[in-house]
Amino acid sequence: MSVKSYNGVKIMNTFFEIDTPERQGISSKIISEFIDELEKQDLQITSFLLIRNKKAIAQYCKKPYREDGLRLLFSLTKSFTSIGIGIAYDKGLLDLNDYVISFFPDKLPPVISSNLNKMQVKHLLAMTCGIHENTYTMLYPQQDWVRAFLAQDFPHQPGTYYRYSTHASHMLSAIVEKITKKSFIEFMLDNLFNPLDISKVTWEVGPLGITAGGMGLSSTIEAVANFGQMLLDKGVYNGKRIVSQKYMELATTSQSKNYKNEEKIYEKGYGYQIIIAERGCFFGQGAFGQLCFVAPDYNMVIAITSRKRNNIAVINLIYEKILDSVSNESDILLDVVEEAERLKNRLQDIKCPVPQFKDIPEDIPALKNTTYIIEENSHGLKKIIFQMNGNNLNLKMEYYDREDSELKFNFRKAESGKDFFVKDIQFHKQKYISYPVWHCSDSLELTIFYIETPYVVTYKIKFKEDRINISFKMNSSLNLQDFEVVGHLIKN
Repeated sequence: MSVKSYNGVKIMNTFFEIDTPERQGISSKIISEFIDELEKQDLQITSFLLIRNKKAIAQYCKKPYREDGLRLLFSLTKSFTSIGIGIAYDKGLLDLNDYVISFFPDKLPPVISSNLNKMQVKHLLAMTCGIHENTYTMLYPQQDWVRAFLAQDFPHQPGTYYRYSTHASHMLSAIVEKITKKSFIEFMLDNLFNPLDISKVTWEVGPLGITAGGMGLSSTIEAVANFGQMLLDKGVYNGKRIVSQKYMELATTSQSKNYKNEEKIYEKGYGYQIIIAERGCFFGQGAFGQLCFVAPDYNMVIAITSRKRNNIAVINLIYEKILDSVSNESDILLDVVEEAERLKNRLQDIKCPVPQFKDIPEDIPALKNTTYIIEENSHGLKKIIFQMNGNNLNLKMEYYDREDSELKFNFRKAESGKDFFVKDIQFHKQKYISYPVWHCSDSLELTIFYIETPYVVTYKIKFKEDRINISFKMNSSLNLQDFEVVGHLIKN
């Protein structure tokens, strides 16, 4: 993989050439204004890549996140799953009119309702399987997601009523695994990821080991851009057909109406795991602002990772600031040098706010090898062990029902490592960057960026004689709650 540099930012890519915005009909000033507005609205974009005419014309990745690092895509996973189904369809492995129950004769409920009997693969793709409410919270705790999905009540005739369902997407993955006798991620590596030059990918699994078709995919922002370019080119990537144009037309055409909230003025319907938008645009999205936005009429792809629920605001800005300013003429007559230099500086300077290091107070508690037993809490945390030596602090947290956590800190610089922490479904060993600060002699704050996810964790620890008060807070979460708890010193 080649590494190039544009505007002071490394772009790792084998497919997109690098060019200036002006040569591709967009002013650097407009892109700078777009980025400024993202920051003004505190939309917490962590990485951004703008492609036009197959040229990479603007990119940034905020430190401490990495340009080539894995990023959890949450429900943007669904759009990838859709293309996997399209590939299986093209290969003749399944038909979009196949009945869902035909794949799982051993998972069916005792009584098969008329609507369950009518459900087809295309209804899973279009989120019109027949459920009335989003049943995610009911299905997620179950051991067998396929069996639990089929056991639901389906009050609507399939194809007549839109209702978003992550487990409908999971059924798509389960179907491919059933007919291919291999994991869905293996199928996708062979047929999608490798052909798209996507070399970094991980994918979580459900309780029974089936690839989670509706969530849990992690890859790079470059991978999202490559995927988006393939969608824009109607299933072709770098001259090679990946998925048929026939399937692409179905996937990017409204198959059902999904818009009820007037705030989502850009949404015009739902295709096959892809949202259909104004002006011929379409996109896939994931929790906390992950986005693959495709604008065929503008020959443009925008890939974004984020750590805040912000897609409505971000997409509105894409329309208002970028699409409304696009010209089909190259070499816009502007003061190109001046504006391009401003954009260069803007992209170089952008970064996430991080805690500022402070001197260590002289009278901090002795933490050379200190252990606290933790009172009962919702996280199952049972013990914390501090090991401090000069500017270095190692923190070990032992749990009742999951892998222990071990974190490294340095009071003079950002520290990095790997730690077990949650992604979309399970806990995984993943990369982090850490920042410690003593605010006073008895108050320690530890901040951890889990840079493969949007998650930023803060522990505030107050030392009081033979006990500690601990507060745990996350900037965003789907399944972990903030909590406060007390720990008691174990005396030697």
